[in-house]
Amino acid sequence: MLPYIIIFSTVSIDGRLATKTGYSQLSCPFDKQRQHQLRAEVDAIVVGGNTVRIDNPSLTVKYAKKEKDPIRVVVSESLNLDPSYKVFSTPPMTIVYTKSDKSPEEFVKRGVEVRRFSQLVDVFEDLYALGARKVMVEGGGRLIWSLVKEGLYHEIRVTVSPRVFGNGVSLAQGEGFNGEEAPKLKLVDFKLCECKNEVHLVYRRT
Repeated sequence: MLPYIIIFSTVSIDGRLATKTGYSQLSCPFDKQRQHQLRAEVDAIVVGGNTVRIDNPSLTVKYAKKEKDPIRVVVSESLNLDPSYKVFSTPPMTIVYTKSDKSPEEFVKRGVEVRRFSQLVDVFEDLYALGARKVMVEGGGRLIWSLVKEGLYHEIRVTVSPRVFGNGVSLAQGEGFNGEEAPKLKLVDFKLCECKNEVHLVYRRT
């Protein structure tokens, strides 16, 4: 079984999560609130290892009321991560899923649980087994691409910010689909952001 998986991101007009140098500060304060409101509603927040290395996020709920802290999840095949990153401070609980055979000792010392996976679907099946019924994926581009390619998502929620990057990391950073193979989603909601300069879109798999 899989939890309900929501991909949430803020992108430039040309669909970039970040510039070629890694700059990714796109959200207005209202978009940040929207992001944190969803964090407060889910059971787990998932990011890729590269997002942790570049952004060093805490993945906590700051701008919304919450009943409990969602599990923080990092997917890193290589386990090439610094244990001092913010996401590895506890609480709340953090799980790292990896394919690496490196010793997880330094993470375990910090209260981080390290679990192995062979296919990406294993991560979400395991999260479901741990009680996660609704999961938010915040990036990065390579992880989002893998989820879209494998059909491991139910919604994509995107805020379009009034910036043009021209190059950098795409929302789905991968080899791409061939023509008609590309999934076609259904637009189920849209709104002009309270800042009057961004648009928030909600798409669902058909």
